Amino acid sequence: MTEAPTKACEGCGGTITADQIVNRQAGLVHGVLLCPLCVDKKRKEALAAAKAAEASIQLVENEGAPTPGAFVPPGASKIQTFAAVSTLGGVHHEDQLKRPLSAPNEPPTRIRTFHSKLTPAALSHMDDQINEWMDKNPHIFIKHTNITVGPFEAKHVEQHLVVTIFY
Repeated sequence: MTEAPTKACEGCGGTITADQIVNRQAGLVHGVLLCPLCVDKKRKEALAAAKAAEASIQLVENEGAPTPGAFVPPGASKIQTFAAVSTLGGVHHEDQLKRPLSAPNEPPTRIRTFHSKLTPAALSHMDDQINEWMDKNPHIFIKHTNITVGPFEAKHVEQHLVVTIFY
């Protein structure tokens, strides 16, 4: 009688049997052969990472409203106040991005999205936002744009114009 062939775990060096692979207790994880203990450890790590990512997401109940207790400067509009207290309101931290800006003859490496209701005043405001962003960033080269119209879910579902700029 011959023994079933076994393999070694690339994580801990433990033994992996053919039955463990067939029963999906062990196997390849991102190209690495792992035993049941190492697979379980990877699952726990993935769950912990997912929970950490979920905890970092901040939900905003009322779009356009400042966070309770936040300082509201006199004369500030809802949009200005909301942008000051939430990254969902348009505050972008481009200095924290890892990829460098691309040169004019290279493919885009970054993206910026603007959206607006479909009213003349809102579209004019979005034009101002795009122009101000371009004025503040003369070092960028716009490579491509995409424009979409569709329902935008916020406090109320309304049709919005979404402009995506690849640079």
